[in-house]
Amino acid sequence: MMDIEELILLKENSQLLVMKSWRHDIPQEVRNIIIAESLNECTIHKDFNVLGYLITKRRLFLIGSSVTTPFQEILHYFYKQVAQKIFHYKKTAAFIHHNSCDIDYDTPHELFDKYPFYNEYIRKLITGKKIVSPFYNPYVERLKNYIHQHKYSSALDYAGGKGPVIVAVDEIIL
Repeated sequence: MMDIEELILLKENSQLLVMKSWRHDIPQEVRNIIIAESLNECTIHKDFNVLGYLITKRRLFLIGSSVTTPFQEILHYFYKQVAQKIFHYKKTAAFIHHNSCDIDYDTPHELFDKYPFYNEYIRKLITGKKIVSPFYNPYVERLKNYIHQHKYSSALDYAGGKGPVIVAVDEIIL
């Protein structure tokens, strides 16, 4: 039996995704909503437990796991959901502005660049852990303030609030 503490430390259960050029075509708030809704689709349809996330202007920091579905398969499903929501947004925007809508997202994985998620400070903060340091670190203090005040972060859920993404705050994974 594996609990959240052990899962959070596993690098294969986390990913840093950097948005590619599509981010320039869609306002930031809409992008954040698209990503949050797509993560929720993964939670509902792929039995994905989001343990931590942070959506910024260009990046998605993600930690999670599933008993039934491999992490990379969940990411592929996530990419498809994002692609569908982008298409729907652009189609609606084109209709409203009477423009044509020619979008081709046959390869949804082309929406993000994938990188390993190594930043232990962000990892701890988005999973509700405290960072203890024997000295004052201005970088860590700014990061704490940013993450704890950011509305697209799982830190909100761990602090007792309710964010836009379903977070498995108290889950124990078998």
